[in-house]
Amino acid sequence: MVFCLLMSLGTMAQTLMREVFAELPDTVLPLMTRNNRLDCIDFIDNNMEARVKNRFDEPIVLEALTTDYLRVRTSESAVVEMKLVPCSQDTIICVCHTCFGPVADSNVLFYDLNWGYIRTMPRPQVSEFLCIPESADSLPEAMSDTLSMIRAEAEFLPLMRASLSPDTYEVVWTLQGQEFSKLLKHVAARYLKPLVRTVCY
Repeated sequence: MVFCLLMSLGTMAQTLMREVFAELPDTVLPLMTRNNRLDCIDFIDNNMEARVKNRFDEPIVLEALTTDYLRVRTSESAVVEMKLVPCSQDTIICVCHTCFGPVADSNVLFYDLNWGYIRTMPRPQVSEFLCIPESADSLPEAMSDTLSMIRAEAEFLPLMRASLSPDTYEVVWTLQGQEFSKLLKHVAARYLKPLVRTVCY
């Protein structure tokens, strides 16, 4: 189901990402304290680098903060994005967690404004990333075999990175092909395309 993007302007104006970020529970960002979050907001407001230390004394950087979007690097190997998405009667919080290492992988979750968990966005099927030409049936046998190998390896290594758009209600999913065999990488780069999805739950 796709979110209905109709809502009153008044309701949207009452909800700001900085408020949502300040009040989120520790279970959503366990490495970051409320004081960390408030300090980051203050730094952004004063045109300073929003860098603090997490619970393990590692750097956290709030890289972007607008009225309805933020991106925070919670450690050297993790990034969290949030987007406020208008619904028919309220606003939903979309949260994208991405871990790096050695290959990026993401999960996208939805919460209400009280940080009540709604559900997780279904991950795309590997086959959806494959952009096979309509004339695939007429491809040389060697190329057809190679595409079959791409499908097989992708199904075995279904690591996917998601990214939220700061300006739209879209999620861009990218199938991570770094672990493909060297033989297939150049072919995969040609036939594997990112997927753009409207934020949904």
